[in-house]
Amino acid sequence: MNPTDPAAPSFQPFAADWQPLAPAARRVGAGVGAFWGLVIGVVVAVPLAVALDIGPAAKAGLGLAVAVLPALVFYAWARARWRRTQWRLDAGGLRVRRGVVWHSEVLVPRSRVQHLDLERGPIERHFGLATLVVHTAGTRMHALRQSGFLDDDAVALRDALLPETDRHDDSL
Repeated sequence: MNPTDPAAPSFQPFAADWQPLAPAARRVGAGVGAFWGLVIGVVVAVPLAVALDIGPAAKAGLGLAVAVLPALVFYAWARARWRRTQWRLDAGGLRVRRGVVWHSEVLVPRSRVQHLDLERGPIERHFGLATLVVHTAGTRMHALRQSGFLDDDAVALRDALLPETDRHDDSL
């Protein structure tokens, strides 16, 4: 693939800089966050509006405010989470930094990689995204699951993380 091609993946092996998640992941995360915030808001707003002894206009206004507020909070939280999630593939392995309130940095050394999966749900497929799942050996969590990669980046990252001995398993 030509590196000057605008459709070329943004993945660069052994990049020294931290890479952000795909911009499409921000839209997906914010949309899903807003949807679930709206669901929670409606679940809270309906019983609250029924229980209060106020006029219908006040109930409608209060119900709308209580329904929309969690959607806005979840939307903002998802955007902040996207902005604070970065990854880097270096000589040590795959590193992922994330967290809005509690910050964490995870390193998955290549020597610990057992196998890798790519997951693409219907929303991810629509936006050209994928989730990379790195299953590891001998760790407490056993897998790193990171969504928000461009599909081509996830495939290239998966291929780059394969241990050298696993690249030719079926050769004689």
